[in-house]
Amino acid sequence: MNAIVIGGTGATGKQLIKQLLLSNDFNRVTSVGRRPVIGAKKHDKLIDVVIDSLHDLTQTDGVWEGHDVFFNCLGTTRSLSGSAENFIKVESGISNNAALMASEAKIPSASLISASGANHKQWSVDWIHPLLYIKTMGLKEQSILTNEFEKTAIFRPGMLIRSPNNPSLFEKFLVKTGLGLPVDLLARAMILEAQSNHGMKKGSRFYSGNDKIINLMDKKSIY
Repeated sequence: MNAIVIGGTGATGKQLIKQLLLSNDFNRVTSVGRRPVIGAKKHDKLIDVVIDSLHDLTQTDGVWEGHDVFFNCLGTTRSLSGSAENFIKVESGISNNAALMASEAKIPSASLISASGANHKQWSVDWIHPLLYIKTMGLKEQSILTNEFEKTAIFRPGMLIRSPNNPSLFEKFLVKTGLGLPVDLLARAMILEAQSNHGMKKGSRFYSGNDKIINLMDKKSIY
């Protein structure tokens, strides 16, 4: 299989690319982003496509062909993006553009990280961020649901533990109570889902909540 990833330099994306490169089931891994993938520059399977802006993906035309699965690991916050408008442009706008590129390249499968409660029909205003967040995540999901992918997988985790190798006491508590999900496990679940559904019938699959995501994996390999 061949995979293409956006958001590969974020917390989950880094774990995803690391595990894809280690997997014998993936022959080629393409990352499209504004920064190079850290720690994997010399890997034979990695094609690292670095561009100035993800808002204009036309410059990557031709990069998307020949892949079996498209992974969207994009993720930002309102504070990092600077405004509600920019938050929407990143999460929904870039996701739409990338999904269109992947769909036009005839990539059959798409996998995306969303959030619990995502709903593109949610009423929202810019100054109530929880409502804006839920709606924006729903719009992000629509980026793959409304394009011509044969198979789609949407992951709606709870709180993500972004430093699984060095968690704080609070993060350890979240993991033990099931409220937190380490990003390396989310990445593993996304890969296993893509592998298990490769060649299977068309359809959309939703994995809402940490329990359903963890159930994708053999629990003996987790603990």
